[in-house]
Amino acid sequence: MNMFLLSFIIITLMMINSALGDYGICKIFYSLEEIIILLSEIAAKLNDPKISIVGNPERDIKRISSPEDSDKDSLCVIWDSKAIENLSPDIPIAAKKDLFSPTRSGISCKDPRALLPKLLALFEPAHEKLTGIDSRAYVDSSAKIAGDSYIAPFAFIGENCVIESGSIIEPHAVLLKNVRVGQNCLIHSGAVIGCDGFGFVRDNDSIVKIPQTGGVIIGDNVEIGACTTIDRAAMNDTVIGSGTKIDNQVQIGHNVKIGRNCIICSMSGIAGSSIIDDNVTISVQAGITDHVHIGERVIIAGRSGVTNDIMPGSIVSGFPARNHNEAKRALVLAADLPALYKRVRMLEKKLQKNDA
Repeated sequence: MNMFLLSFIIITLMMINSALGDYGICKIFYSLEEIIILLSEIAAKLNDPKISIVGNPERDIKRISSPEDSDKDSLCVIWDSKAIENLSPDIPIAAKKDLFSPTRSGISCKDPRALLPKLLALFEPAHEKLTGIDSRAYVDSSAKIAGDSYIAPFAFIGENCVIESGSIIEPHAVLLKNVRVGQNCLIHSGAVIGCDGFGFVRDNDSIVKIPQTGGVIIGDNVEIGACTTIDRAAMNDTVIGSGTKIDNQVQIGHNVKIGRNCIICSMSGIAGSSIIDDNVTISVQAGITDHVHIGERVIIAGRSGVTNDIMPGSIVSGFPARNHNEAKRALVLAADLPALYKRVRMLEKKLQKNDA
């Protein structure tokens, strides 16, 4: 490739990067840069007394990988001991000490799963932190926006909303009136917060809408996924506690109170006025009916249907949701029902013959 053509390609990429930077996709150009870090440098950057280098500290590492796509240039993170069985001995790993063979290099640690986010952060290309309000966003004149937060293009910030320090509102996120977002939150594209709750009462043959007069309060360090909806309260506020992470396409009804550090996975739904205490995990496609109380550290398995209060520390599954071990036994017994029915029918026929 001649120098003129190479220069033309680079300048074109820079122009594209500049034009698209406002949309958060400026990594197109920067992703072409290769990051190489020595194993010893990784350990130094992590600065964690619980980790140690095994083997060659001068080993070049170009990326972090899973066992499925690892190669000799990557640092493969392993927390399942079965994954080491088919891994080539020349691939460096981040794993517990007992998984290292005498010839393998890597980083020994007690909890590889917890180490993974820190390792990935080392290889993430640096990019400029965006702040301010994009000219294409709509922000109501009554809203209060912290100077170091960021309102992306085509976001909507309604009446009396408050966005505190360091929070990011992505493109096409909608915050209707009376929504308060705490510090360092991330509201992903398409989320709708503060819309009317589903409140109606029957009056003879008509259906009367209950005015939704409250708001939504979101604590600090909360992440809300794309296309998730959080209704404002009929009275008072719908509350999302600090540190809680909500996946894409989750529905949270009016007056729901969610505690601190909860995890709510995709396509789950929480009906109005339910209370979720701290550190609860709700797996995918779970449903929680209205006016129930979920205790601290409860784990709700995927596709469960919660219809009653759940005691703290419980693990539940099934519909209606109950103790996970009981639910598993019920599933096993249900699988035997066709054979059991056949036996009952045979016994009935024998009894009928005996009676005749």
